[in-house]
Amino acid sequence: MDSERQTALEARFDATLPTLATKADVEALRADIHKWMVGSMIGLFVGFGGLAAAMGQLLKPSPPQTPVVVQAPVPPPAQVTTQPQQTLQPIVIYLTPPAQK
Repeated sequence: MDSERQTALEARFDATLPTLATKADVEALRADIHKWMVGSMIGLFVGFGGLAAAMGQLLKPSPPQTPVVVQAPVPPPAQVTTQPQQTLQPIVIYLTPPAQK
C-alpha cells in the first residue's frame, strides 16, 4: 500500500514540477512589472502636469473689459422747448400719539 501511495505522489509531482516557475521566470516577471510601474508613474506625472497647466489657465485673471458707451442723439437746439418750473407743495401728515390705558 505504501508503494502505491508513493507512486501516486511521484506521478503527481512529475506532472506538477514542469509547470512551476523557475528563478529566471520570476526575474523576467519582476522586470516586466518594473517597466509597467515606471511607465505608469511617468504617465501620472504627465497627466497631473497637464491638469495643473489647464487649471492655471482657467484660474488666470482675465484682462479688464472696456465698457460699452452708447451716446443718445442730442436734438438740435431749435427743437428744445422749455417748460415753466412747477413749485412743489409740501405734504404734512399729523400723527396723534397712541391712547394710553
